[in-house]
Amino acid sequence: MTGAGGGERLDSWKAIAAHVGRDVATARRWERTRGLPVHRVPGGKGGSVFAYASEIDAWLTSAPQEPANPTPPAPPVPQAPVSALAPWRRWSGGAAAVVVLLAFGWWWRQPQVSAADLRVDITEQAVRARIADGATLWTHRISDSFRHALSEVSERARVIGGAAPAVYFTTSHATREADGSVQGGQFTSLDLQGRHRWTFRFDDEVRFGGESYTAPWAVTAFDVDDVRAPRKIAVAAHHWTWGPSVATILDDSGKRMGTFASDGWIEQLRWLAPDRLAIGGFLESRNGGMVALLDPAQIDGHSPEQPGSKHECEGCGPHLPLRMAVMPRTEVNVLTRSRFNRAILEWTGDRLIVRTVEVPAQGQGVADAIYEFSPGLDLLRASFSQRYWEIHDQLEAEKKVDHNRANCPDRDGPRAIQQWTPEAGWRTASPGEARP
Repeated sequence: MTGAGGGERLDSWKAIAAHVGRDVATARRWERTRGLPVHRVPGGKGGSVFAYASEIDAWLTSAPQEPANPTPPAPPVPQAPVSALAPWRRWSGGAAAVVVLLAFGWWWRQPQVSAADLRVDITEQAVRARIADGATLWTHRISDSFRHALSEVSERARVIGGAAPAVYFTTSHATREADGSVQGGQFTSLDLQGRHRWTFRFDDEVRFGGESYTAPWAVTAFDVDDVRAPRKIAVAAHHWTWGPSVATILDDSGKRMGTFASDGWIEQLRWLAPDRLAIGGFLESRNGGMVALLDPAQIDGHSPEQPGSKHECEGCGPHLPLRMAVMPRTEVNVLTRSRFNRAILEWTGDRLIVRTVEVPAQGQGVADAIYEFSPGLDLLRASFSQRYWEIHDQLEAEKKVDHNRANCPDRDGPRAIQQWTPEAGWRTASPGEARP
């Protein structure tokens, strides 16, 4: 059987053990202690697991080998009488100094890896760092009592160099092995040797429409601003069950500097400049993919909503975005009954490219709309992908749309978006239209 991870899928501990040439007990131990890439079946009971042969083969190639015949422990040293220990006591200070020198020599001989040399990947229970030749440098266990789910749409780990090099990684949420209960995700920083620096978890309570939303929060995205000191880190999460989201900015000790809230999922974060943070996702009140510009110096705030509506954040900070744009769901998105058209962000240095997923990939690529914005969030141009028009042709053949591409009102791309500014509020904007 071939799985999404590539290669043959191994659907039991027995099959996994056979693939690595060991018994089941050894395979289980390797998963706990050495990071053998094993996945848990979502919603499965007990020890329901699976693995991909390609991932295990890669792990076998790079993981440190376990000796076939481990060296037996040295026999215990017999207790000596007190009189015989006296000379040792006289020399213990010198021996301790020798031990320290030997330990320092061992440390000095270890490879001093730079941030550029480190490659980091993350599984449900561990973070592994490798160097250029593929050898594993260290493994950081997250928690053996939980299965840690990873983000589906955003970056999961990053290594940052500079004056304060560090590793950053995030997990979406965690499911307890014992009872299946869910806890929120976490954002963690390690040093280049895999030692823990700090961990941040959302414990927020926000109110929309008279309803209170509390943990667990599923972490969705992060981005690090390392252009100018001090370093700033943006992290976002959405409520585990319902729609509200929060985005926060942390300093490099994990201390929160402010929080933005919105009724709708925030799944993307991009630093455009030290004083500009772009967020992307979906806005419930406007029923469309969303992108906004935030001022990190005034992050305590919320999305612009009608006062008194169920989408307005109650008790949030006073600050609103600098700009916001909403891309409406397309006819293809609606007619295929696809999920909300979440916005994916890409920053090119002078353009913000926003892709809204109108139909998720189903073996033939994503059908999306592509919007190009200026750094100030002016809409410059918009178009649809080829896969979008292929699905449009299918809908025409099924008589679910009454026009072909040539006669489609959107044949030249999306015609308009909804744009919000503090000066004008919400209005309709078209590609190439100058802001008033």
